[in-house]
Amino acid sequence: MAATLLGCPPSGSSAADGGADAARAEAGSADAGAAGGGGADAAPWEEGNVPPAQNEELTTRMRHLLEAIAQDNPDLAKDIVYPREAWMVTKDAADPAKAWDTKLSAGFKKSVHRLHKRRKHMDRAKFVGFELGKNVSLTPPKKKDFKKATWRVKRSKILFSVDDKSLSIEIAEMTAYRGAWYVTRLR
Repeated sequence: MAATLLGCPPSGSSAADGGADAARAEAGSADAGAAGGGGADAAPWEEGNVPPAQNEELTTRMRHLLEAIAQDNPDLAKDIVYPREAWMVTKDAADPAKAWDTKLSAGFKKSVHRLHKRRKHMDRAKFVGFELGKNVSLTPPKKKDFKKATWRVKRSKILFSVDDKSLSIEIAEMTAYRGAWYVTRLR
C-alpha cells in the first residue's frame, strides 16, 4: 500500500469499551461456569470470556482489513475472517466447509471489493483505530447457526483518515472464537 498506516490511539475508556466491559463482567459471573471454569481467575482465551475490545493483535488484524479494502485484495485480511477450521467445528450445517466457502469467504471477498469501489482515494487511507460495537451479546445456540453460545457484536468500526478527513467503515458482524474477534459479515 502506498500510504503508511498509522498506529491505533491508546485504548482509553470509550463507549465501545464500556459495553464490552459490562458484557465481560457478565461473562465472568453468569457464563463462566458453562465455559468450564471462569470468574476472575479464568484465562482470557477461555470460551466463556468476552474477548477484549482493544488489543495489539486485533488492531493489527484491523489494519490488515483496511489494507485489503484499500488495495482491493481480500487475501491481505485473511487473519480477520472467522477461521475455516473453527467454522467447521462450531457451525450447525450439513456441510460447514461448503457453507464457509460459499457464504462467509465469498461474501467477505465481495464486500471488500464493493467497499474498495465505493470509497474514493483509499490508496491514501491511514489507519486511526478500531471501535468494537457497543452491544456485545451472548447468542444462544440454535439450528443452522452456531452449535453453542457465541459472543457476537454488530456495528464495529474501522477508523481511518484520507487527506486529514476522518472516515470509518462499519463492520456488520463480528463473532468471537477462542478469545479473539473475527469478521463473520463485513457488509
